[in-house]
Amino acid sequence: MAYTPFELDKYKKGWSYTVANVVSNVLNPPLVSVLGIFLMASVLGTASAWRWAILFVVLAVITPSLYVYSLLKRGKIETFHIPNRENRKRPYLVIIGCNVAIVILMVISRAPFLLLAFGIMGMLQSTLLFLINTHWKISGHATAISGLSVFMVAAMGWSMSPVLVMVPLVAWARIRTRSHSFWQTVAGTLTGAIFILGTWWVLSSTIKPGN
Repeated sequence: MAYTPFELDKYKKGWSYTVANVVSNVLNPPLVSVLGIFLMASVLGTASAWRWAILFVVLAVITPSLYVYSLLKRGKIETFHIPNRENRKRPYLVIIGCNVAIVILMVISRAPFLLLAFGIMGMLQSTLLFLINTHWKISGHATAISGLSVFMVAAMGWSMSPVLVMVPLVAWARIRTRSHSFWQTVAGTLTGAIFILGTWWVLSSTIKPGN
């Protein structure tokens, strides 16, 4: 999906664009990951859980974000959100590598099940998005927020259902800013929800939640 500069300027006006832009920046995939892991740590409420959460953020969120920022500073990408699908390959590989590293550490050190499950899901979801991205541009924002929302409901019950409101909000924001088409956000939403729900079911069925 490509727009001319005139078409983009036409849509970059009004309060709705401002709100959509804020939503896109605040609920971006890295920050969604931080929100998710910190919520998991707060639910567990142990010093060990918080240490794992901080390590996860440093390795799986900050490290890839610094790499993307370096690409931005060198003019290799246009924005932090990487609108050009072809430019997403290396960032995805860095994200996958960092996620693999944190999962290996969690497995070896027997991290709490909830955090391990979150790490495994992040690793698998990043890999899935990378594979899809080689053929088609899918909304990473929609996938991330949908996956987190479903994970929170599945792991902690329907009391967390209000977070599901963020899913259509993010999808609307990505469409309003002309970052993605309607179907790209729908695909991202369904991919996040179905994949994470299925992965959670497999993990909770095969790994005993001992802590």
